[in-house]
Amino acid sequence: MAAKRGRSGVATLINGAGFVIAAMLVLHIVFVLTGFPTENGLAGSVRQAAEPLALFFPGMVDAGDEVLQVMADFGLAAVFWVLVTGLLARVFG
Repeated sequence: MAAKRGRSGVATLINGAGFVIAAMLVLHIVFVLTGFPTENGLAGSVRQAAEPLALFFPGMVDAGDEVLQVMADFGLAAVFWVLVTGLLARVFG
């Protein structure tokens, strides 16, 4: 019978970082969908943090509509970060 192995601290840290990055990207999508004013300090900070985290995804898919474009760009980036950090956590865990 194999003993259950606990998750290492490094794996937990990597998973947490991926969650925070994906949450930032999704929060930016929510702000765009709800029309939250970007002049607001929170929305502006989230946008500034989300843009570099989107990496090469902005413009990869042409959605035609501005809101759909933001959903595609930042949604794909969020999925990417969750998958990559999940894989890294599995490797280091």
